[in-house]
Amino acid sequence: VFVQRSHTMSELKQLKVKAGVVRRVLKDLDYTKKETAAQAAKVEKMKAEQADPYDIKKQEEVLAECASHRPLDEERLENAIDDLTRLVSECRESPDFDDLKETEEFKAAATLLEESAAASN
Repeated sequence: VFVQRSHTMSELKQLKVKAGVVRRVLKDLDYTKKETAAQAAKVEKMKAEQADPYDIKKQEEVLAECASHRPLDEERLENAIDDLTRLVSECRESPDFDDLKETEEFKAAATLLEESAAASN
């Protein structure tokens, strides 16, 4: 019984860590989207005001850099969700983890997966 308890505690810790990674990457992706939109608006405003072409070019470079982060964040999110999904599935399928399924951490991780799946569709 003691071995099972420590095994469950290890899984519980992994759930917390992996769910935290998903939350963090979701925040990063959201920030990247907002930053890219703000930078695009800034470039359009500069063009409309006929700002110095050099300044516009530099802001377009900043925009390109912002936009280049999005695919990386999306890949990180996909990997983090895959890791968390694998762990949650393993816990759901194994009778060894029945007590883990009742914890707030497990329920939060399962909810996070549902929310992230809905957000990506």
